[in-house]
Amino acid sequence: MVLPPRAAIVTLLTSLGLAACGGGDDADPPPVTGPTWFADVAPILAEHCMGCHKDGGIAPFVLTDYDAAAPIAPQLLAAIEDGVMPPFDARARPDCTPRHGWQDDPRLSTAEVDTLRAWIANGTPAGAVAAVPPAPVYELAGVNRTLVPTTPFVTTGEADQFICFALDPDVSDLTWVTGLQVRAGNPDVVHHAVTVALFPKRDPGDPDGPNEQLRAAGTIGVPFDCADGGVTTMANSFLLSVWTPGNQPIDLPRGVAAPLLARSLVVIQIHYHPGGRLTNLPDATAIDLRLDTVRPTQLYTATAVGNAGRAPDLLAGPGDRAGPEFRIPAGSADHRESMRFTLGALDAPLPLFSAYPHMHYVGTGIDVAITRANPTAAQPADECLYSGDWNFDWQRSYLYDQPVATLPTVATGDVIELACSYDNSLRNPFVQRALAEAGLAAPIDVVLGEETLDEMCLSIFGVVVPFPPAARPATDADVRA
Repeated sequence: MVLPPRAAIVTLLTSLGLAACGGGDDADPPPVTGPTWFADVAPILAEHCMGCHKDGGIAPFVLTDYDAAAPIAPQLLAAIEDGVMPPFDARARPDCTPRHGWQDDPRLSTAEVDTLRAWIANGTPAGAVAAVPPAPVYELAGVNRTLVPTTPFVTTGEADQFICFALDPDVSDLTWVTGLQVRAGNPDVVHHAVTVALFPKRDPGDPDGPNEQLRAAGTIGVPFDCADGGVTTMANSFLLSVWTPGNQPIDLPRGVAAPLLARSLVVIQIHYHPGGRLTNLPDATAIDLRLDTVRPTQLYTATAVGNAGRAPDLLAGPGDRAGPEFRIPAGSADHRESMRFTLGALDAPLPLFSAYPHMHYVGTGIDVAITRANPTAAQPADECLYSGDWNFDWQRSYLYDQPVATLPTVATGDVIELACSYDNSLRNPFVQRALAEAGLAAPIDVVLGEETLDEMCLSIFGVVVPFPPAARPATDADVRA
């Protein structure tokens, strides 16, 4: 006689002396009360965690199945309760609370945290087997052009290097960038990347500019040193993006785009940071573009505020020796540098699309606030534009969760103030990493600079620039759908 599976199991247990006594051998187990993995917990982790914690993801372990997640559930809950995971450093502080929320905020709600806590208290039951929801995909949709260097670059030694690639998007007419994603070829050494559109000269009679010079030199797709200055200082350049590891793609809203003139080049400047690691692997960082030929109603670009090295923009701070100086003393566990900038003449108020803070190893937090010269009911006199902790390993842009019409704006005469916090002591694990990379045993004074072992106090903003009225499309039908 062929036994059914359950009967076969019971027979095996009986033969081993492990079957329960009494007549309940065939009784179903009691129903599980409270949250279970398949019904309640897996959907939460799929939405908030599995985008990174999956096979091939950037996280060091997976959370996509019960056997992997259940044993570490208490540690998972602790990381969430401490605000370490999911990585999202934007915060609301008593003295700097942004009035708008953020798009794609991965943090769990109170109810979701309570569900995890109850699941753990109940013994992490699996529950009835069901399909686990798919993890989110952090990829730019609709990519129709990918630019890849023809010759990869290999870092040498331990010093930072600044290398550029000029790439040809092959556009013969005015084209619009509606999305952009940087994909690091060798993430171990790519510290950050700045991408610009490099326009051709405006008139055939003009002298050749960087676009024409790069084409004539035959360096398209070939790495070249660009440590002196930066791509944003090149003539006829238009800033498209500033990228750091962990940053999400630029995915612009309807009606907003960045221009690529006919015969434009795309130039990416990469800051390589070998950091003493084995770096003999080539890097061919690629750029994915989503291009459109329909003219938008508004332009997109990026701009930066910060990194003041002297007065009057750099304010006096603790430990200054002879007037304001940007210096983080060795061993200081709670140092602060503050800067204040008054905006020059702008044609019109400019909406801010996103805020992207940037610091290095010693940084721990940054606040950015604005005082408006001409406040309105919609744009208050004083506003916190961004506030957050800082983690060098989890950098990203923070997009205001508002339509363009109600975004925060900046205008002529407005004052933007940055306050950056630093921990230059051995209690900071990033200081320990920096010392190991530099071969040092104890902290040293840290100053403002481009190198990874220097510091920064910088906020990069995505900016929406309205067309002049005469240049706007005639009807909404002309705008990208």
